[in-house]
Amino acid sequence: MVYQLEDVKGIGSETAKKIKEAGIDSVEILASSKPEDIVKLRIKGIGKATASKFIESAKSFLEEKTSEVKALQPEGKERIADQKKTMKKEESLKTTNLKVLMKKQAECNIGLVGHVDHGMNLSSRRFL
Repeated sequence: MVYQLEDVKGIGSETAKKIKEAGIDSVEILASSKPEDIVKLRIKGIGKATASKFIESAKSFLEEKTSEVKALQPEGKERIADQKKTMKKEESLKTTNLKVLMKKQAECNIGLVGHVDHGMNLSSRRFL
């Protein structure tokens, strides 16, 4: 995956633009560079100390991102097993929540008293 230079701590949009113009267009290339190589490019405002900071920031940024990706992607069978477990847990939570809600649900019974022979003509009733 290619990350943008602006994502690295300490590199703003203008500095990133200057670095890209000099030929370093990704964080991976910056992290694998040496401070002397960047100084040779004669980028305005970047000396050896600044180049070293940018390189160290790029390396730490890449380490963070790769560790995040590894943490999010467990290996094959383990990942599928974890997904199945979470699905079962979610289903059980849904059913228990539904049961609890049904117990708390208010009841409303509507009844009608009378008989058909007692005659209630709908046409004679008034509706408001």
